[in-house]
Amino acid sequence: MLRLVMRRALLISTLLLAASCGRAPAPERLYVTLGADALPAAQALTGAHVALDGTDHDVALIEIDAAQIDALADVMHAQFARCGGFFVHDSLADAEAALHAVPQPHRAADYTLDRAELVTRLLPQLDPARIRNTIAELSAMKNRYYQSQSGAAASTWLAERWRGLSTRSDVTVEQVEQGWAQRSVIMTIPGTTHPDEIVVIGGHLDSIALGGATSTAPGADDDASGIATVTEIARVFLASDVRPARTIQFMGYAAEEVGLRGSQAIAKDYGKRGLDVVGALQLDMTNYRGSEKDIWLMKDFTSAAQNAFLIQLIDTYVGATWGLDACGYGCSDHASWYRAGVPASMPFEARFRDHNKKIHSRNDTLEASDANAAHALKFARLGLAYALELAKP
Repeated sequence: MLRLVMRRALLISTLLLAASCGRAPAPERLYVTLGADALPAAQALTGAHVALDGTDHDVALIEIDAAQIDALADVMHAQFARCGGFFVHDSLADAEAALHAVPQPHRAADYTLDRAELVTRLLPQLDPARIRNTIAELSAMKNRYYQSQSGAAASTWLAERWRGLSTRSDVTVEQVEQGWAQRSVIMTIPGTTHPDEIVVIGGHLDSIALGGATSTAPGADDDASGIATVTEIARVFLASDVRPARTIQFMGYAAEEVGLRGSQAIAKDYGKRGLDVVGALQLDMTNYRGSEKDIWLMKDFTSAAQNAFLIQLIDTYVGATWGLDACGYGCSDHASWYRAGVPASMPFEARFRDHNKKIHSRNDTLEASDANAAHALKFARLGLAYALELAKP
């Protein structure tokens, strides 16, 4: 512990010395926070200066070359089964803040179930064949790597698909420029009586495999399945012309696999603008049933109150079995919202240790998960019930 703290002091003093000599840190260096359990593997990969936090969450800070991000992502998947599994920070100050972060208090939300008639009427309209077809179209792309042309094309494809779901003039779809080839996509359905309160339902758009922009990474389960599930929830919501009291935003995040960068940028921007997000649901991998129960709720870096709400939704509307599990530090985009003080949840397709072992490879195909998308349909039912009961049409 003392040795790691000394290294942290050395890192900071080196940066201060560089500044005093008129030299800024090299632009190709990045600051990353990750779970302390992954620290030895990350250090072996990068040889970076390291600092260790003493809080209950055991978070480590490293400084690495930008060119090593893909390799770090691969190690986090191969050794710790985390997609993402770390945060990339804009500055040392931001990384230091994350290192010593105390979880923000989450606002109390109204988790009363009082839209049963509407929910039970709309759930049968969810179509697993549509989910399957969307997964097939996304995974037919060479990859959706955040710095590739095909990754950028996937963003445009998704924006066009979402625009085609409604002719309503008040529904908007935007692509958010964040500094990479791929842009995050946000669809907004404005609220009628509480438009300043926002409900977020999202998944990540990018995929990854060894080789980065040149790799073949269909990402059918990780996370075309989540994007397809979000798309089907949005389709039914809009086709039924539901007018929510709260604003609903459907999001396809860029650059999740390389440090939750797309969702983190959005969450930080919303915080700076004072936008009131009352809940965030992350759908990252929905179409592989690897465990004895259907839906597993991650209990770390999530809201216990909102997770209890999801359990109510599952028991009341979904008709699925559920369990509780943990996935570790920064395992997906829900962690970006959690860090920002937003009640966040991530229902997952299996117990984390039983996740789809084909992800992050050319073998993450539709056939390797559920070719009929029957498993993903359970998550679509949960997501639609979440939208209807939390946004209160």
